[in-house]
Amino acid sequence: MITSIRLVNWRSHKDTYLEFSRGTNLLVGIMGGGKSSVLEAISFALFGTFPALERRSVKLDDIVRFSEERASVILAMDWEGKQYRIERAIERKEKKAATRAEIFRDGSLIETGSSAVGSYVEQLIGIDYDLFTRAIYSEQNNIDHFLTLDPRERKGEMDRLLGLDRFELARGNIVSVINRMESMRKMFEGKHDPKIVAETRENLERYKREAAELKGRLQKLDAELGRELVLLKEREGRYAALRENREKYEQLEKEITKIRGMAENLKAEIDPAVTAEVCEKARVDVEALRKELLDTKEKAQALQAKKSSAAAEIASLSAQLKTEEERAAAIERIDAELAALLAGKTAGALQDELKLLEGKTLKLVSGRKALEGDIGEMGEMLAKLKPGMADCPLCGTKLDAGSAEHIKKERKALIAKKLEQLGAIDAELPAVRDGTDTLKTRIRRIEAKTESRSAYLKERKDRAALEKRKIALKAELDSAEKEAKTWDEHVSDRRRRYETLMMAAEKYGTMVERKRRLALLMEKEGELAEKKGKVDYDAKAYEDARAKLEETRMKKQKGEGEKAAAERQLAVVSDMESTLGKRMVEIEESAREAERLSKLSGELKIYRNALLDTQVNLRKNLIEAINSAMNEVWGIFYPYKNYSAIRLEVTEKDYVFEVHERGEWKPLETVASGGERACAALTLRVALATVLTSNLGWLILDEPTHNLDKEAISLLSETLQLKVPQVVNQTFVITHEEGLIGADFAASYRLARNKESDGPTVVERI
Repeated sequence: MITSIRLVNWRSHKDTYLEFSRGTNLLVGIMGGGKSSVLEAISFALFGTFPALERRSVKLDDIVRFSEERASVILAMDWEGKQYRIERAIERKEKKAATRAEIFRDGSLIETGSSAVGSYVEQLIGIDYDLFTRAIYSEQNNIDHFLTLDPRERKGEMDRLLGLDRFELARGNIVSVINRMESMRKMFEGKHDPKIVAETRENLERYKREAAELKGRLQKLDAELGRELVLLKEREGRYAALRENREKYEQLEKEITKIRGMAENLKAEIDPAVTAEVCEKARVDVEALRKELLDTKEKAQALQAKKSSAAAEIASLSAQLKTEEERAAAIERIDAELAALLAGKTAGALQDELKLLEGKTLKLVSGRKALEGDIGEMGEMLAKLKPGMADCPLCGTKLDAGSAEHIKKERKALIAKKLEQLGAIDAELPAVRDGTDTLKTRIRRIEAKTESRSAYLKERKDRAALEKRKIALKAELDSAEKEAKTWDEHVSDRRRRYETLMMAAEKYGTMVERKRRLALLMEKEGELAEKKGKVDYDAKAYEDARAKLEETRMKKQKGEGEKAAAERQLAVVSDMESTLGKRMVEIEESAREAERLSKLSGELKIYRNALLDTQVNLRKNLIEAINSAMNEVWGIFYPYKNYSAIRLEVTEKDYVFEVHERGEWKPLETVASGGERACAALTLRVALATVLTSNLGWLILDEPTHNLDKEAISLLSETLQLKVPQVVNQTFVITHEEGLIGADFAASYRLARNKESDGPTVVERI
C-alpha cells in the first residue's frame, strides 16, 4: 500500500504532501491544477519514468518547476509488513538534466541509482513498468474508453493491454522472413545452371595455364635484372666517388672567388692614413669629453631641481595667501550677519528673553487646562441637576424650585465667564508660541555663526610672514633661472663637440676593423688554394663514369618495365583464376544454400502456425480469467438484478462486451445506460488489474467521469467509495468532477492553482 507521497518543485507543485489510505483515494480539482502530476510522480518514483516522459512528450528538464534547479519526489510504501521509502530527484546541470534515486527499507538505505532502484521495485512488487502502465495506470482515459472505441481499434487496444500484440507482431515478422527466404532460395537455385558450370570450369583451366607460363617468364626476367643490378651498384660507387671530388673542387673554387671579391671591396673602402694609433687617440679624447659633459649635466640638473623646488613653494604660498584672503572675507561676512541677528542685543539678553516667553507659554497652557477642567466639572454638575430634585447633587442640602434654578443660573454664568477667559488665552497663545519659535531659530543661527567664526579664527596664519617668504623665494628663483640658462648653454656646446668627436672615432674604428678583416681574407684565400690543389678531380674520367652509369640504368629500367608488365598480366590472370574459382565455390554453395533455405522455410511455417495457436489459446485463457474476475465483482459493483452476468466475447475482428439478461447474452452498448456502462467499464478495469497483477492490488483511474451524466456520476461515486475497496486494496481516482466527492473515500484532496499568475498547486484535504 502507498502511504504517502511528497512532491517538491515537481511541475506545478512547490511542496505538496499527500497521505493515502487503504481503499479509494480521491484527488479532485480543475484542469491544470496538478492532479495528473501526482500520478506521474507515483509512476516516476516506482520506475523512474511515466508515459508522457517515455514517449518524449515532455523532457526531464520540463518537470522541474520554473526558475528552480531541482525537483524531487518521495514515496512511502508499506509492503509485506516492511516500510519502504523511495526518493528520486531531477537536477538541472548546465544544459542537461540528471536523475538520482535511493530506496530505503525500515529507514536503512538498500539501493542507489535510477536503474538499480527501478529493478529492485520491479522484483519487490512483481510487475515491470510495461505491465504497470497496461493494467494499473493509464493517462486520462474516460471510464468507458474501451466501450466507445471502433471495433478494429478496440481489438488492437485490448490485444496491446493483454500483451497479445507481441504475438501478432512476431507472426507478421516471421511471414516477412519466410517470404525473403523463398525469394533467396529461388535466386540460389537460378545460379546452379549446368551450362554456366561447364563454361566456368573451361575458363578456369585456361587461366591456370596462362598463369604458369607467366610465372616462368618472370623467373628469367628476375635473373637478368639481378645481373644488371650488380653492375649498376659497381658503377654507382665509381660515379659517386668522382662526383664527390667534383663537388669539393667546384665548392673551393666558388669560395676562393667570393673571398677575392670581398677583399677587393675592402681595399677600395680603406684609408691608408688611418692607423691604430690615430684610432686610440680619438677614443681617449671621446672618453675625456664624455666625463666633462656628464659633470656639466649634473650642475644643470641641480639648478633645475632648485628652480622646481622654489616654484613649487611659491605656488604653495600663493595658495595659502588666497585662502587667508577668503578666511578674512568670510569672518567679515559672519560679523555682519551676527550684527544683524543680534540687532544691538547680546546673546545672553536674547536667552533671557527666550526664557520669559517659554514661561509665559507654560503659564497660558496651564491656565487653559485649568479652565477646561473647571468648565467640564460645572457641565457635569448641571447635567446632574434635574427638575424636581429634593437634594443638591453637590452638597446634599435641601432644594426647592427657586434654589435649584438659582444654582443653574449661577453656574451657567460662571461657565460663560471661564469660556471668555479660555477664548482670550486661545487668542494670545499662538502669538506667544510663534514668538518663542522665532526667537529659538534666531538664537540657533547666532550660535552657528559664532562657532563658524571661531573655526576660521583658529585656522588663520601670519599673512605678512607668508608675503615675506614669497618675495625671498621669487628672488632665489630669478637667480637660479639665470644661472641655469648659462649651464644649459655649456651642456649644448659640450654635447655638440662630443657627438662630432664620437662620429670621427667610430669612423677610425671602422677603418681599423676593415684592415683586420682584409688580412684574414688573404690568409683564408691561401688556405683554400692549397686545399684545391690536393683534390683528385679529372673532368674526362667523370663524364665517362656518368655515361656508363646512365647506360646501366636504362637497361635496368627496361628489365623492370618488362617484369612489371608480366606481373600485371599475371595479376589479371590470377584474379580471373581466383574469381572463377570463387564462382565455382559459390555455385556449389548456392546449391547447398537453396536446399538449406527450403528446409528452414518449412520449419518457420511450422513456427508461424504454432505462434498463431499459442496466441489463440493464450487469448482464450486470458479472456476466461478476465470474465471470471469480472463476474466476481459484477455483483458487488452493479446493484440491480436485470443483468445477472457480464462477459468479454472475442470475435475475429473485435472484443464484444455482453451482459446476460433473461437467459440471453446481449451487446452491452445496445441495452445499457450511462451508469451501467460505467459500472461495466470499472468492472473490466478491476478485472484486468486483478488478472494481470494478481499480487499488487492497485488501481489508478485518471478522469473516469468524462462523458457521464449526473446519475452515472452518482452511481460511480458510490461504487468507488463503498464497493471498489471490497475487491481492490488501494485505488487512486483523479477527476475534475465535484459531484464525485463523498464522505466514504479513504482520503480526499482538492487541488487548486492560479494559472494566470503561474502560481503553485495548493492542496486542501476534504
